[in-house]
This record gives sequence, C-alpha cells and structure tokens, in this order.
Amino acid sequence: MRPSLAIAFFVAGTLLMATLWQNELLLLGLMSAATALLLYVDGWRKARHFAIAMLIGGLCENIAVMMGAWHYANANYLFAPLWLPVGWGMAMVLLDDAVAAGVPAKPSRKSAIVALLGTVGAGMMFYNEFLLLTAFAGATALLFLVGYHRKQDILPGVLAAVLGTAMETACIMAGGWQYSVAMLGTPVWLPLCWFNAFLIMRRVMRCGD
Repeated sequence: MRPSLAIAFFVAGTLLMATLWQNELLLLGLMSAATALLLYVDGWRKARHFAIAMLIGGLCENIAVMMGAWHYANANYLFAPLWLPVGWGMAMVLLDDAVAAGVPAKPSRKSAIVALLGTVGAGMMFYNEFLLLTAFAGATALLFLVGYHRKQDILPGVLAAVLGTAMETACIMAGGWQYSVAMLGTPVWLPLCWFNAFLIMRRVMRCGD
C-alpha cells in the first residue's frame, strides 16, 4: 500500500476512535469493516500480519489495563474495549506501509516475549512517569547496543512514535482513554513506547510469512 494511502487510513481510524468510543460495538463493527476494506485494497497481502499484530497487541493492551497503567472510558466486556485488538492490528499494518516501506525486518518469535515483558514492565512502573521514561530509554539503548534495533530502524521508529503519540493524544483529549499517571495527559514515555512497540511488532508480524 502506498504510504499516503496508509496514512489516510491511519487518520481515518483515529477519527473513528476519537468520535465513536462511547459505542463499543458500533466502533468494533466499523473498524472491522474498515480493516477488511484496507486488506482488500492491498490484495490481502498483509492479512496474516494484521492477525498476528491483533492477537499480540490485544493481549498486551489487556495486560496493561489489568495492571492499572491506563484505562478506557468504555470497555464493557474485557479490560480493554473489543475494538482495541482490531485497532492494534490496523495501526501496525498501516504504520508498516506508511513509514517503513523498504526497510527489512527479520522475523523473530522471541520478539513476542520482548513485547510481553515490556508490557509487564510498564504495568509495574507506571506509578512513576519519569522512572518509566528512564526504563524505556535504557531498554531502547540496550536494544541498539545488542544489535536488535539497527541504524535503519531509527527513522521508521521515530515516525511511528510521532504518528502513534499524535493518535493517542487526540483520543485522550476526546475522552476515549486515560493514563493513570500523566502530568500532561499524554505520558512523557509514550513516544519511546511507540518507537519500540512498532519495531518489535514488525518482527513479530513477519513470523507468519
């Protein structure tokens, strides 16, 4: 999918979440339909990537909410809303096309464990915003040091962090969800979280190839 089209879908998804979060089932239906459309437009090439990101992302979100790191204003069935896993899968597929086209990502099943460990770590340290920022910064530096992240990952990671943080900020301002500890509404560690989550999920998604 062309980057411009992927960004357009990403913005549309953000608007859906920001305006319809009060109706969990309606938003689930509309996001599922939008996902089917974008996968169809792309020739179903990313259907497996979407499914993997939906499962891992949805699991991580429910764990983080269960641990108290953030909460959703309207979640009636699970810890996170039913539409959230669909949103995760959609976001990862779209960001992959929008900011990382042509940048290789090596498949890694162990990356799913890294994602879960990062989620649990955030759930354990969310009570101190700057402690978690320091932890994310240290983890990011370590991942570069051991060669997990590479130089060519920097620009895609930064762009994903900007888009992801902007999306969350819009939804926070609309009342869709709230972080338990965030002086500015959007926590200061969120861009680093998106940077790492995107680069890690790119490897997880490709395990099904």
